[in-house]
Amino acid sequence: MDVWNWLQVNGPILSLLATMLLVLITAIYVYLTKKILDSTISQSKLIYSPVIGIRLGTIGISQVFGPSRRNLNVDLSLTNVGNAPAIEILVDGEILLQYTNIEGEKMIPSRFEPIIIPFITPGEEIKNDIHGLNFGNKCIKYLLDDFRECHRLNIQRIKTDPTKEAYSSSKLRIIIYYRNNIGQYFETTAEAYLHAKEIPEQDDTNALLLIHGPILEFHAGPISRKEIDNCIFSRNKKRYLCGW
Repeated sequence: MDVWNWLQVNGPILSLLATMLLVLITAIYVYLTKKILDSTISQSKLIYSPVIGIRLGTIGISQVFGPSRRNLNVDLSLTNVGNAPAIEILVDGEILLQYTNIEGEKMIPSRFEPIIIPFITPGEEIKNDIHGLNFGNKCIKYLLDDFRECHRLNIQRIKTDPTKEAYSSSKLRIIIYYRNNIGQYFETTAEAYLHAKEIPEQDDTNALLLIHGPILEFHAGPISRKEIDNCIFSRNKKRYLCGW
């Protein structure tokens, strides 16, 4: 069979294959174009990004008042170091116990649901206006137990092998959620160790000033609204562990 006859016999099949190949190439082109476009849109959103910086202020434990009631309050300063307004800011926190736990949980959320701040403009600092980031009597009791255990372990370490790395104390974690004006959500987190100059006795009821170390871990970046809702929902279920 010569070439002409072969083409006449197989021409429809070749035409079909060519059409299918063209459709496949077009689909790949559309897919790649969409990915590039999505990436460009995402990057363009992040050109104008708020970034909330965190500074820790005074952290104090109140004296016992009422029937075993006590309060641990955290003073914060928040600064928008980004280039766009931060909107609908949610301020939350948790204490990470190292050696003790409450009902098997080591991450103890703050007593109340997140504090709401309407907005922070670029370069603006908010301080002394943040009320409510605090922890209750049960969390304080176990936090002080954590301090005592850390102190005991370090005394034992010094006696037996002072070259070993020192035992770390509990941590405070601050979590800030916010968005820009085009609906992109962001999260800032910061962690620092907590210490006490003098660890009180078990039955001590006086006020106590805590010392925080430098911020060890700081993160700021995009997050989805679904992730925010899931994280807050998870903490809300455990806020009762904080006590009153």
